[in-house]
Amino acid sequence: MASMEITVAIPGPLSDRPTEELATRARLLLVIDEVRAGRLTRAGAARALDMSLDEFLVEAGRHGLEAIDYDVEDFKRELATIPKATH
Repeated sequence: MASMEITVAIPGPLSDRPTEELATRARLLLVIDEVRAGRLTRAGAARALDMSLDEFLVEAGRHGLEAIDYDVEDFKRELATIPKATH
């Protein structure tokens, strides 16, 4: 997968952190933001970060991104179409 490098100024309070830690966090948060915006799927995000889907979902969950993007109202509509079981 193609990549590009960018240079980012790190605010003073964070400047004592290891460079690789900051780069990893920045990549993760950028990719999570792209998923939230609908420009990248969760599977695509995992591939972009060279992670398994499970690893990505765990990491993304720590940042408030749900594993499944499913609207509650859509769920209720679909649930209403399921025939009720009779015993």
